[in-house]
Amino acid sequence: VEAEFIRALRERGYIPGDYRERKRFVSRIFEVPFNDMKTVIADEGVKGAELGRQLSFEDLLEAGFKIDFKNFSEDIKKKLWEKIYQFSADTFLRIEGDFIKTLAEGYKEGLGIDEVARNLRDDFKNLRDYRLRNIARTEIQGAQNEGSHQTMQDYGVRYKQWLTVGDDRVRGNDPYDEYDHIHLHGQVVEFDEPYSNGMMYPGDRSGDIGDWINCRCRERPYIPRKGEFILTTPYYPN
Repeated sequence: VEAEFIRALRERGYIPGDYRERKRFVSRIFEVPFNDMKTVIADEGVKGAELGRQLSFEDLLEAGFKIDFKNFSEDIKKKLWEKIYQFSADTFLRIEGDFIKTLAEGYKEGLGIDEVARNLRDDFKNLRDYRLRNIARTEIQGAQNEGSHQTMQDYGVRYKQWLTVGDDRVRGNDPYDEYDHIHLHGQVVEFDEPYSNGMMYPGDRSGDIGDWINCRCRERPYIPRKGEFILTTPYYPN
């Protein structure tokens, strides 16, 4: 795609000066590969949601619940697929916007095609080395948490708990982190209640993008132990 993009720009012989022309040019290059990527992510996201369902079911069994496992219905899987695909579509639109911006800056600064091509190669390197991995992790991990959340709803779970991975990459370890997931670790709230950061589950897109992008946290059903009473939430077990 990188080679095709730069070849098409060289064949054109100039940097598009009009926004609509730049957008048509970029969209035409990315349409097929991005559609393929969105389909792959949605397919794998549904698998992630099914894994999240299995994990929550195992948590419930471990807590002593006697329940029968049921897979997601085809209707639920279809809705999940469409939701993940749309989230990916929004993300890839932002990526297209970044490439459009590179062309616009090159045009504004009066750069030649060779100079703009170097800047575009930097964009592609960032896309290969960082952004695609981030997109895949964000979408699939988010889908896993949504599958877990849906499962807790299906089985009438009253409390849910936020868990981090627990390593030094968790948001909040760095004093310059704007978002803090360390203080969320272990937090328990009622199922229909948001966590203290306003999100219903890790990866919930209703939260701020800095809270869900590339997030590796998960949630699980929380079953109070005998004699344990949750009087107020957020609640942190001892």
